[in-house]
Amino acid sequence: MKTLCRLLAALFLLALMAGCASTPAQRIAQNQELFDSFPVADQARIRGGQIDLGYSPDMVRIALGTPQQRYIRRITGGNTREIWIYLATQSRYERQRADIDGLTVSGPGGTRSVGGSAWISVWQERDFIRYRIEFHNGAVVAIEEPAPEENKK
Repeated sequence: MKTLCRLLAALFLLALMAGCASTPAQRIAQNQELFDSFPVADQARIRGGQIDLGYSPDMVRIALGTPQQRYIRRITGGNTREIWIYLATQSRYERQRADIDGLTVSGPGGTRSVGGSAWISVWQERDFIRYRIEFHNGAVVAIEEPAPEENKK
């Protein structure tokens, strides 16, 4: 019975977390009138979660969602630029060596001290910038994203 309760609780949490993430289709449905006012070619890109230079903040928000970070850049001449940052997380297990020094083990032969090392798997999560988008006068003027990795031979 406990196992069933834990399984149901885990499924409930997964469903709850999935409900927090929104897709371009969901954002389009919430902003249908605004989306319909965009040029047809841009509508196709936004549906695919893609952006381009010249897009308005509304177009970017519908395509990618709300940015995780926002910055204001002040530049010469009193001008400002708004920067939106979209993050992604890379998760993986990483093998790490752990030193075991001074571990005391008790047994039938008495107590003794043990040392050495062991390999363990540690869950690692790393955030990286998926997109860095720069706006000037209400339009995207720069898009930065990670360069594709070269194929290793």
